[in-house]
Amino acid sequence: MIREVEYNGTIIKYELERKKVKNINLRIKPDLTVAVSANRRVSMKYIDSFVLKKADFILKAIESFKKADKIELKPNFSEEDFLKLINYEFDRTYNLFLKYNISKPILKLRKMKSRWGSCNFVKGIITLSYNLIYCTEEQIRYVIIHEFSHLLVHNHSEDFYNIVKIYVPDYKRIRKEMNKINLR
Repeated sequence: MIREVEYNGTIIKYELERKKVKNINLRIKPDLTVAVSANRRVSMKYIDSFVLKKADFILKAIESFKKADKIELKPNFSEEDFLKLINYEFDRTYNLFLKYNISKPILKLRKMKSRWGSCNFVKGIITLSYNLIYCTEEQIRYVIIHEFSHLLVHNHSEDFYNIVKIYVPDYKRIRKEMNKINLR
């Protein structure tokens, strides 16, 4: 359902989807559409007021998407070389982390829109994004070490980054470079 609210003379259109969610979720898509999902029990009036409260953010995000350089990303590796590199770095990192007495996690690859990787420490699964094919070897190594570190510390606390820093002392620079890669 398409809805509209007016903010300082500007009409903000948004697409409302009713879902089984706890919170109201707001996303600005690369095609400049505004998507909102909310529980069926939340009133339209409340959802409209939520969108109005987020109006500055919405307008800035849309402007940012408009200004974003539309550089066509090219893979840094063939698919075969990419898979070899991922497996090599995964095994190499596991060997580094053996001293922490962890079981070898399961490696999964999948398409991810907003993350480079994730770690399910309960199930012992590290999932990496196929989008890492656009990254350098150094960046791929950092992501794998980052996810392995979550097997030891399950959040992004100082303790977590102290582990990352052991293996990637300049992780901040690498992370900053990766944040510039626009996959959308």
